[in-house]
Amino acid sequence: MVVAALPANLCDSVQAPPTAGPAVGVLALQGGYHEHAVMLSRLGCRVSEVRQVPHLEGLDGLVIPGGESTTMGHLAERLALLEPLRAFVASGRPVLGTCAGLIFLADEVVGQKQGGQKLVGGMDLTVQRNFFGSQVDSFETTLEAADVAPARRVPAVFIRAPAILRTGGDPATHLSP
Repeated sequence: MVVAALPANLCDSVQAPPTAGPAVGVLALQGGYHEHAVMLSRLGCRVSEVRQVPHLEGLDGLVIPGGESTTMGHLAERLALLEPLRAFVASGRPVLGTCAGLIFLADEVVGQKQGGQKLVGGMDLTVQRNFFGSQVDSFETTLEAADVAPARRVPAVFIRAPAILRTGGDPATHLSP
């Protein structure tokens, strides 16, 4: 029996919290929360996983990772997190959504499952789910990337992912500190 090694990022651990630095929560209901927590800790953030309403207290910012946005919505609703998450976004503190997190934060989503899905909203965006195809269209390959890795091929993963179709409001606020 051949046992495949775990990807290195799954073996990494969150570093000990610094005494200073922003307190950043990572929504840890489903998806890639561990990888986000590891990277944020490496950047000097005091990282905590958010699974319940009290976990939002005292945070300077929030990351909503990739995963499955419909599942996140169901879990957030069952755990009574939707309204507190909406209030957090409305508070003006920084919030980052990657992949499914972007969908979860958008005010409008194209390509939702029948009956729609629960969203946190708060970002004046229109996002299309699965813009690059369905899950069966996802694949891994290697690519030549001479500018990045001369003389070798690099692994690449192409996944179903959302696309931002429309941004609204003042563009200066999209990346404001």
